[in-house]
Amino acid sequence: MQTTAAPADSIRQLLEEQVSAWNTGDAQGWCKDFTADAAFVNILGMRFEDRDANARRHAELFAGIFQGSHLEMQELKVRVFGEVAATAGAVLDLTHFHKLPPGIRPSVGDDLLRTRMHYVLIHETGRWQIVFSQNTAVAPLPPAG
Repeated sequence: MQTTAAPADSIRQLLEEQVSAWNTGDAQGWCKDFTADAAFVNILGMRFEDRDANARRHAELFAGIFQGSHLEMQELKVRVFGEVAATAGAVLDLTHFHKLPPGIRPSVGDDLLRTRMHYVLIHETGRWQIVFSQNTAVAPLPPAG
C-alpha cells in the first residue's frame, strides 16, 4: 500500500465538497464525483445503481425531510492503494432535519443522526471519483440498566 499526501488530500477535498453540497441542498453537487455507473447504498439499505438515480433520490430528500439540514464531517480516514484506488471512511453528523427515514432514530439526543459513510474511489481521467458508497446509521447506545 502506498500512502501519499497528494491523493489523500485530493480525496479529503472531494468529500468536503460533497458535505458542502449537502448543506446547500445541491443533489447534483452531492453526486458530481460519483462515476456514471457508481452504486450507492443508503442508510436503509436501498441500492441506487448509478449517479443519476442517486442524484434523483437526494433531490427528493433535499426537498423533503432533509431540507435545510446540516451535515458535518467529524472524522475521515483515507487509504490509498497504489496510484488508482483508495477507500475512505467518514463519520458524519446530521442535524436540523425535519424527520428521519422509517426505522432510523437519532444517534445522540433527539436531534443528531451520526452515520458512517464508506467510499471506494478510483483515479481516472486525472481525478478521484467515487465508484461505490454505503451509508450506515450509528445506533444510539441502549439505556443503561
